[in-house]
Amino acid sequence: MKFFQRSPASTPSDDLLGVLTSMNELAAALRVGYDERAAAAIAVFAVRTLGVVAASVTDDYEALATVGDVSDEWEDAVLEQTAAFVDRQVRKHAVVYEVGDGEVAGEAAAVGLRLDDVVVGTIHVLAATDETPPIAELQEFAELVTNQLALAELEQSRTRAAEAELRALRAQISPHFVHNSLTAIAGLVNTDPGTARDLIATFAEFLRASFRTQTDLTTVSEELRLVEAYLELEQARFGGRFDVVLNIAPEALPVRLPFLTVQPVVENAITHGLEARPGAGHLSIVAENAGPEIAIHVEDDGVGIDPVQLQRALSGADSTPHVGILAVDTRLRSTFGPEYGLTIETGANAGTKVSIRLPKFSAPRV
Repeated sequence: MKFFQRSPASTPSDDLLGVLTSMNELAAALRVGYDERAAAAIAVFAVRTLGVVAASVTDDYEALATVGDVSDEWEDAVLEQTAAFVDRQVRKHAVVYEVGDGEVAGEAAAVGLRLDDVVVGTIHVLAATDETPPIAELQEFAELVTNQLALAELEQSRTRAAEAELRALRAQISPHFVHNSLTAIAGLVNTDPGTARDLIATFAEFLRASFRTQTDLTTVSEELRLVEAYLELEQARFGGRFDVVLNIAPEALPVRLPFLTVQPVVENAITHGLEARPGAGHLSIVAENAGPEIAIHVEDDGVGIDPVQLQRALSGADSTPHVGILAVDTRLRSTFGPEYGLTIETGANAGTKVSIRLPKFSAPRV
């Protein structure tokens, strides 16, 4: 595939560096989707690498970006050819057309950009006078752009899925926890009004943080504040039924993670582990330094989970009451990659330990 035409003064390494730089810029622009910024990157890349004097990139009805000194005739021809591509969805190859007439006539070529076999835009290139447009190279280039657009669409779909998981977690917080917390607070209004006032303030802070509308990425420090508010309310409800130990390494505090990662795991430990246990129980939350990563462990000595049932739930074969931790697992994998899902150690009447690994420095994929 021809990507670059060398000038006599350039060297192979210069050419390669230029191509790689352009490809990186193009990939970065296309990652956010198909818009004017992405179209401008496509047009610049086309002019730099295909040896043409101008390039124009459109969506399905108008030009989004043009690079090069072009005439009104070129702009009109681009729109006309774009309409033809959109009208004739079956057209899958580049076409050559003339721009202007007489001595000023020049040859241009256009190719469609497709997603799911639907034309979403076109790329047009104008050859230098007395030259033929690079048809084969243009088609290869369009294939590269289409693949990048497909990847961007996949990234955006994954982001939407993660946002849906977050909304589901927020919805899950509301009915069960809100009812129990308000009941516990109401029971203290007459007997201990000072504690009741404090718990109302804690409850309001918990809800405010849980339903915030900004980005779903937070820090371990902020997430643990939410967990502490949640635990304060739950301990008011359960009295002395369980104790909590927190051991948090300072290195863990600034590490980023999806919002509502630890809290649903803690809620699962109490609701499905300690609440069903006869007598007093214990809950520990540990965040430890692990080289390039940190590890967060939430462990209870409650009733545990049947491993076979859990495995079937994780594989999607069965429904499960542990939807919170399954949603956390999905969001961690979506954010950091498949190697960052939850690790669960459990057994019937043997307690449960849920471990979360987080990269310290890697940028999230969302």
